[in-house]
Amino acid sequence: MLRVLRGVIALASTLWASSGALLAQEPPATSYVGRQVVSIAIAVEGRPSTDPSLFDAVQVKLDRPLDMQDVRETMTHLYTLGRFDDVQVEADGAAGGVAITIALDPIHVVTRVEFRGDLGLAEGLLRDRMTERFGATPPLTRADDVAAALQDLYRDSGYMTGVVKAAPPVLEHQPEQATMVFDVSPGPRALIETAKVTGTPLEAAARVEQRLRIAPGEPYQSGDLRTRLADYVTWMRRRGYYEADARQLEARRNADQTRVDLTIDVRPGPLVSVQFTGDPLPAGKRAELVPIESEGSVDQDILEDAAHRITAYLQQLGYWKADVPAPDRRQEGDTLAIIFHVERGPLFSVAPGGVQVNGVLALPPEVLTSILKRLPPGAPFVNSELGAIEGAIKQEYLSRGYAGVEVLSQPNQVGASLVQPAIVVKEGPLVHVGTVTVHGNETLAVKDLLDKPALRSGQPYDASRVAQARDEMTAQYQNLGFLTADVSVPPPTSVADGTGARADIVFQVREGPQTRVEHIFITGNVRTDQNVIRRELRIAEGQPLGAQALSETRRNLAALGLFRRIQINSVSHGEPGRSDVIVSVEEAQQTTIDYGGGLQVERSLREDVNGNPTQVYDFAPRGFFEVGRRNIGGKNRSANLYTRFGLRPSTDPTDHSAFGFSEYRVVGTYREPRAFHAYGDLTGTAAIEQGVRTGFNFIRKGVNADLSRRLSDKVRVSGQYAFTTTRTFDVFLDKEDLLAVDRVFSQVRLSSFAGAISRDTRDDLIAPQHGTLLSADGTLAAQAIGSEVTFVKVFLQGFVYQSLGHPNLVFAGGARLGAARPKQEFVEGQLVRDLPASERFFAGGDSTIRGFARDSVGTPPTLTTEGFPLGGDAEIILNGELRMPVKGPFGAVVFVDAGNVFSNVADLNLTDLRTSLGFGGRYRSPIGPIRIDIGFPMDRRFVGETSTLEKRYQIHFSMGHAF
Repeated sequence: MLRVLRGVIALASTLWASSGALLAQEPPATSYVGRQVVSIAIAVEGRPSTDPSLFDAVQVKLDRPLDMQDVRETMTHLYTLGRFDDVQVEADGAAGGVAITIALDPIHVVTRVEFRGDLGLAEGLLRDRMTERFGATPPLTRADDVAAALQDLYRDSGYMTGVVKAAPPVLEHQPEQATMVFDVSPGPRALIETAKVTGTPLEAAARVEQRLRIAPGEPYQSGDLRTRLADYVTWMRRRGYYEADARQLEARRNADQTRVDLTIDVRPGPLVSVQFTGDPLPAGKRAELVPIESEGSVDQDILEDAAHRITAYLQQLGYWKADVPAPDRRQEGDTLAIIFHVERGPLFSVAPGGVQVNGVLALPPEVLTSILKRLPPGAPFVNSELGAIEGAIKQEYLSRGYAGVEVLSQPNQVGASLVQPAIVVKEGPLVHVGTVTVHGNETLAVKDLLDKPALRSGQPYDASRVAQARDEMTAQYQNLGFLTADVSVPPPTSVADGTGARADIVFQVREGPQTRVEHIFITGNVRTDQNVIRRELRIAEGQPLGAQALSETRRNLAALGLFRRIQINSVSHGEPGRSDVIVSVEEAQQTTIDYGGGLQVERSLREDVNGNPTQVYDFAPRGFFEVGRRNIGGKNRSANLYTRFGLRPSTDPTDHSAFGFSEYRVVGTYREPRAFHAYGDLTGTAAIEQGVRTGFNFIRKGVNADLSRRLSDKVRVSGQYAFTTTRTFDVFLDKEDLLAVDRVFSQVRLSSFAGAISRDTRDDLIAPQHGTLLSADGTLAAQAIGSEVTFVKVFLQGFVYQSLGHPNLVFAGGARLGAARPKQEFVEGQLVRDLPASERFFAGGDSTIRGFARDSVGTPPTLTTEGFPLGGDAEIILNGELRMPVKGPFGAVVFVDAGNVFSNVADLNLTDLRTSLGFGGRYRSPIGPIRIDIGFPMDRRFVGETSTLEKRYQIHFSMGHAF
C-alpha cells in the first residue's frame, strides 16, 4: 500500500510541476492584491453557478484581503477537478474592496457517439473497435485518434478509399455534456480479382482459396484475412506440421482501389513426429509431459523444458537418477523426428529405518515423526521430499527460537535400489527475545506500536514474527497519514545468558511528515447526488490521509454498484503536510437488461390414472427476463422488474401433453439504501406467482416491505411486513385428507410481521471455503392486522464451512429447525387449528433431504394414505457434505442428509429422522456451481399405506450448492 501511495504522491507532484508554468502568468487580479474581497462569483461558460463543490475549491475568502497565494491555490484546485479546460480569476473594483469572478471553461463529457453517412459496415462493428481502444465514450480530445482507428477498420474491411472524419461535437449545457460525431464516407469496397496460392500446401489450391475465402469476387478484407491465415496455420499444426506458416505475399490494387490481385504463400514444413527411446513412459502422460501438440510448436525452449518435465516426473516416481537430455532432431525429407532418449535407472526406495536424523534434542518426538511421514520406509525415494523435510525441520526450529540452527540433508545410496536419507541438525543456542525498544517514534507510544504484534521479552526469538511486527508498525503509521513512514530492524546481536542466548530488538522509526486532508473534491458524478458518494467516504477534511481509510473508501464506493470506474488520487500543493483528495467516478449505465433460459429437472410425486402415487421426472424449460433502473434521482435508489416463465407437465394424470401447466413469477422491487436518515436499507416488493407443490397448484399475490440494518460487518437485522393471498387449485387430495384450513380456505389472506437476525462470516456467498451463517426468523400473522388465520412461526438455521487445508476441499454442515403454532379459532362456523398450505413445512428434494422426491418426506400424520404430503407445523433438516476438487473446475461431493416433517411441534423427535447417503459432481461455471447428486435412502419405506416401496435412489440436478 505504501508503494501505491508513494506513486500517487509522485503523480500529484508531477501535476503540480506541470501546472506551474500555467500558473506562472500573473492573473488579472494581481493589481487588486491586498484589497478586501466583498463578493465572489463563479461563471461556467458565462452562466452563474452555485455548485457547492466549486465553491469548496475556492481559497479566496470573503472579508479577507485578496492574496495571490489564495488565487493560485484556487486555480490549482479547480484544474485538479479535471472538469475544466480553462480557469480565469477576474477582479473588478467594487464599493469597499474588490469583486472576484472565476470564469470556467468546462470540459464537456462525452455521453453519446453518433456515426453519420452511409456506413457500409454495421454500426456495432464501429462501436466495438472504438470501445476496444478508447472506451465507449472517449474524451473529445481523442476524436481524431478515434477517427484514424475507424479508418483503419474500413481499410481492413476492404474499403480502401474510406474516410472517417471527426465532425464538430454537439455540446449540451447544465450539465456539460457532448455528443461526439463522426462523418463516414466508406467509398467502394475492393473485391478480389485474382488469387494465387504458392508454396507447398497440403491440399489443392482451390480448397485453400475456399478456406481462406479469397476466391475471385470475394470482398478483400485484409484484417479478416490475417485472422483466417492464422487459423489456417493452426489447422496445419494440429495435423503435425508444427513449423507451418502461411502469409500474404502480395496484394496489388488497381488504380481506383476496387480490384486486388492476391498472392498467398503456404509452407507446411515437415511432418513432425515425437519418438521415445530407452525406458518406456506411460502413453497417457506423454502429451502432458511433451506439450508440442497443445503448444503447436517445436521451439527448442519447449523441447528442453519437456526434457526437464520428464526427468522431474520420473524422479517424483522414485527414479532418483533418471536422466533425459534435450531431444535429438532428425529431419529426413518432409518428416522431422523429435527423439527423447529416456534413461530412468533403477527405482529407488527408502531403506528400512526411514530418514535418519541426528542432533535433534529440542523438538518433541511427535513433531519430528509428523514431519518424517513424508518419506516412510519402503516408499519411493523422492529427493524433493527430502528437501521439503529439511526445510520443515529448519522452520520448526526457527519458530521455536533457534535462530542459528543449521540443517543439512544427504541421500546415501546403500544398495542397488535403496537410499538411506540422513539429516544432521546443529541446533545452536536457544535465543529468547531480550529487550524490545523503539527509537524515533514521536506520535505513537511504544505500547501502542507493540500491542498488536504482541512481541514480548522472553518469547522465543522468531525472525518472521519480528518482520510481522515491523510491517504492522508501518501500517499503523500509514493509517495515520504518515505516508512515507519507515520502520527498520537492524539484525540483532545474540548475547549469551543463563538459559542460552538473548536477542535485543530495536525498531528504528522514521515517521516523516503527517499528511492531512485539506479538501475532498468529487468529480464525474453527472446523475449521482454528491451526498451519496460522501457518506461512503472514510476520509474527512482535516483528518489524516490514512491508507486503510482510502482502501475502505474505494471498497465502499465499488459496493454501491453505481460506477464503472473509480479513481482516488491525492494531490499535494508542495507541502507534505496537506493534500487534496480527488474522488473521480465514471457512472455506470442506469438501465440494465438481463435475460436467459434453462431447464429444470426434478423428481416429483404424482398421481397416476388409477389414483396411486408414482414418482416421475419433471422436465420444465424456463426462461427469465429482467429489467432494472438504478440510481433513480441520483440517490442510489433502484427499481427492478423480474419475470420468470416455465412450462411443466400437467398434474392431471389424464393429460398426456408434454407441457400442460404454466408456471410463472413476476416481481417488482424497489430498493433504497440508507433510508429514513440512513437508519437502514428499505426494500419494497410486489409479486404474483403461479407454481406447483406436491398435491396442489397455487397462485400467490402479495406485497411486502422490508427494512434491514447492518449492526456490523457480520451481523444484520431486519423487520418486514407482508400481505399475501394464496389460492390453491388442482388439488388432487381426497377431501377427507385435507386439513380443516384447506377445506375452509381455497384462498387464504395473510397479513404478518416478521423479524430476522443473521450473522454471516462466510468468505464467499456462492462457494464458501470457511465461515458460518447463523440466522433466526420469526413471523406473526393475526386477524387483528387483517389476516384470516393467526399463527406464530420460527425458523432457525446454521451452516458451517471449514477448509481442510487444500483449495476447494471443504467440509460443509448445516442444521435447520422450523416450528409454527397456529391459533385455534372458529372460521365460518368450523374450528380451524392448522397452518395454511403455503406456510407449512415440507422436506425432501435437492436442497433439503436428497435421495427423496420433492416434498415426499414426513411422518405419517403429515402424509395422506397414498403418500402425498400435507406438510406440517415443524421440521428438522440436518446436512453434511465433503466437497472435493477433482480437476480444474470439476469437483465431487459425498453427503449425508437427515430430517423429517412433523405434524405438531410437540411431535419433534430426533429418533424419527429419515436419512440418506449419496455422492455427486460439481462444475464451477461462470454463473455458479452446476451440480448433480445421487442420493440413496437408508430406510426405504412403503409410500403411505400402499404396497409401493420408495425408490432405491434419486437423481437431483440443479444450480448452486445444496446449502
